[in-house]
Amino acid sequence: MPSLETLLLVLVAAAIMNALPGPSQLYVVTRTAALGRYAGFASGLGLASGAVVHVVLATTGLTALLAATPALFEIVRWIGAAYLIWLGIATWREKDENTPADVAVKRQASWPLFRQGFIIEVLNPKTALFFLAFLPQFVTPANTTPGLEMFVLGLMVPLTALPVDLAIAFGAAALLARLGRTNTIARLRRWLAGSVLVGLGLFVLLEER
Repeated sequence: MPSLETLLLVLVAAAIMNALPGPSQLYVVTRTAALGRYAGFASGLGLASGAVVHVVLATTGLTALLAATPALFEIVRWIGAAYLIWLGIATWREKDENTPADVAVKRQASWPLFRQGFIIEVLNPKTALFFLAFLPQFVTPANTTPGLEMFVLGLMVPLTALPVDLAIAFGAAALLARLGRTNTIARLRRWLAGSVLVGLGLFVLLEER
């Protein structure tokens, strides 16, 4: 098990990194803008759960296999980008609700929104490479169970990311609530949210490895 000092060091480092603006925060804002704070909550929870999968992959060595196999890396990258673009197009095509977005999300199951965030994070190869580069720096060389230590340390990242994403979701919802919920505003929110998702997908496709 990692020492208390190492745990605190990783916790602080992860908190600082997660507080910086990035694609995950932008994704949570788009879901909140299109569907309300409960959608942002479910999406943030899905992203954090997907990050846990990457922690497991890093500790078992599967992430190293991904990094060493360019063809596999590219397949994962293209699938993840296509999924983001598909979500953006689906957001554009959503019909306006007569009820507020939060009520609509509460009425429907939040599972699809959680699942979308989970899939996006799992299919993000940059997250996989991040854990592969970040975690080994804090593992004690003489530790007899390096995998367990890496797993515990890796959990600090999603544990600090989740409250940041949730704070962003509820903060964005509070700001957007001031704009009202007319059909025109709803269409504008949906158009902007869909555009950001498509833009994120294109960014993943065009970005250098």
